[in-house]
Amino acid sequence: MINKNVKELVLWRLETSVPEHFKLSVGAKGSFTKKELKEHIQKEDDIGLAFVDLQLNFIKALTNGEFSKSLAE
Repeated sequence: MINKNVKELVLWRLETSVPEHFKLSVGAKGSFTKKELKEHIQKEDDIGLAFVDLQLNFIKALTNGEFSKSLAE
């Protein structure tokens, strides 16, 4: 189960930072539109959990400086 606050944060990031024409490819599972990703997050299925995990890892990299450090290399 995804924490309510985390789910809201990921849905907000998806809504505000991802263009409507965006598609995310998830290996053999296929490609997903922004709308489909929202549905998967709401359902908390494998695709939704994977996207939440991806976003949390990105946010952690931003906050601890790993993202900036990798850009500087």
